[in-house]
Amino acid sequence: MRIAQSVCWLSLALIFGSSASMAQVDPASPVPGGATAATVVCLQAGDLNSGAFVGTYVQGANGSWERKSFLKPEVTKFVEMKRDDISVELFDSARNLTVKFDFESKRTKFARSAEPDNWKDLAHILNASDKDGSADCVALAARSGAPGPAAGSGGGGKSPIINIFMRPGSKLDIPPGTRLTATSGPPCPGNPGFFLCPNKFTCAPDGGVCCPGAGACGGGTFCDRFINAACIGDGDARFCTGSGNPVTGVSLHCEPGKQCVTDLCLP
Repeated sequence: MRIAQSVCWLSLALIFGSSASMAQVDPASPVPGGATAATVVCLQAGDLNSGAFVGTYVQGANGSWERKSFLKPEVTKFVEMKRDDISVELFDSARNLTVKFDFESKRTKFARSAEPDNWKDLAHILNASDKDGSADCVALAARSGAPGPAAGSGGGGKSPIINIFMRPGSKLDIPPGTRLTATSGPPCPGNPGFFLCPNKFTCAPDGGVCCPGAGACGGGTFCDRFINAACIGDGDARFCTGSGNPVTGVSLHCEPGKQCVTDLCLP
């Protein structure tokens, strides 16, 4: 924690243990941002497991849409195929699948062209704005997938860091089930080149990361959010290549039984 005048700055890389925390959505509440399926032009998506912001969909001209990933420098193009009062459907010709904004469940969904009615949950709808209210959403999309080395390459790619600003003495309420992943710490006694993890008995190598539970991952790999004290990285079909950030220890990867295709978890 760093104190500057009367404001404390705290940066946390948060990995949520289950969707029981911030990922819960109240079906009865309206989607934040004020837009409906009929008026949306910019939509922010959150990770299905943690709720953490992962990307933005922005409407362009002549029925075009772009999805800009927050985790890596990537833009996916869509064509709007259908829109009504409760949903919007976009077609991704490169992957031959359709993405739906479902305003009733407050989730984005996808379906393969071979199974057009077999919709599977993809992400949470965190915010949806119409043309008049889209300035902040579009500005956030401009930061998504910024040019430069991808996250995980050591070159400063984007990552889901949560910046919290508060006055000294303010209460910080972290939701139950939150797991903090350390990427640095005090030197590990008797182990040069290693640092001591928060559990005080596990050591991780420089460039590595401490995993929840008794475990640590070496440089280039990341804590598996679905398997306790396990590591994941390039070469694993569940890992989304280029999505890992060594500064925060956060990466995008899929639950067992699915594989990452670009940045979608598909069965």
